[in-house]
Amino acid sequence: MNRAWYACIFALAVAALSVGGLFAFRRLETTANAAALAEEAPSPDMLTPARPFVPILPDPSEYARFEAEDAAWRRREARQYSLAELRARGDGKRTPQELLQDRVYAYTRRGDRAAAINELERWVANHPSDQRALLSLARLLNETGRNDEAVARYRQLLEIKQRSGNE
Repeated sequence: MNRAWYACIFALAVAALSVGGLFAFRRLETTANAAALAEEAPSPDMLTPARPFVPILPDPSEYARFEAEDAAWRRREARQYSLAELRARGDGKRTPQELLQDRVYAYTRRGDRAAAINELERWVANHPSDQRALLSLARLLNETGRNDEAVARYRQLLEIKQRSGNE
């Protein structure tokens, strides 16, 4: 029974001290805010005279000008493309190299570096001069601790760069 009384008295003391602390800090904060406002308050001679609020509304001639500018922009920029222009822009399909990069990214995102390396190895076997794929392969091999293979792929990449620089 004594322990329960001590616990109740302790809890009441903690609550009283908390309420007292909050009251003291709130009073200090109010005093500090009042002092700051007194320092920042402008003197009456510094105030600008109040002007009536006048909303800014364009008149009809400005609307006509906006419409003319918009029509000129549409004639210049917003036109339908010809079939030849659309063909020149492409069909929006991703290239095989971009698809490879997507797959490698998905594998590495999942943490399956072995599958990403296998994908890149197959690609490099068919496209030995693809510098981006070689660099990605060298990086992945290095990340997985296969440093000798990574160095060999990096040297292969340097040879390709050197050959293309000499040509």
